[in-house]
Amino acid sequence: MTTQTARITQLTAAAVVALTLAACAKKEAASDSAAAAASAPAAAPAAAAPAPAAAGVMIMSPKDGDTTGTDVTVVLMKEGPVTIEKASGTKAEGVGHYHLFVDTAAVADGVVIPPTNKHTIHIGTGDSTFTIKGLAPGQHEVVAVIGYGDHSAMAGKRDTVRFVVKK
Repeated sequence: MTTQTARITQLTAAAVVALTLAACAKKEAASDSAAAAASAPAAAPAAAAPAPAAAGVMIMSPKDGDTTGTDVTVVLMKEGPVTIEKASGTKAEGVGHYHLFVDTAAVADGVVIPPTNKHTIHIGTGDSTFTIKGLAPGQHEVVAVIGYGDHSAMAGKRDTVRFVVKK
């Protein structure tokens, strides 16, 4: 073997050793990183954004179980993202007015609410109070529903109270 050939062999061997060491160091670093990641506590999941509140109505007065006179003032309060205003005759998302169902079942969501009668009351003025006059003595139930400007029942929270009318 010539001196030049021996020198090339030595350089080749040194390069192979250097590449092998570099590869091992890289593998070890990757293993260390993977081990560190595996032993580290899991990151807390990102907090989910709270669900938007549903539109709805709450009956503030009378309270469930109250005893009243024959004229009963119902006080209502909106909940969530809804605007209460005068009935417009059109359906606009998130805009409506109150309806009361007295001693009768309320209509389903999306169904047009019947005209005002003894058991169905439209508060199309945008007001949040209404006095039901001349209720007979005994047990009564009122269901409050928000309806769109076209009087179709809005999906959302409804409220019900039961009370007793005394003479």
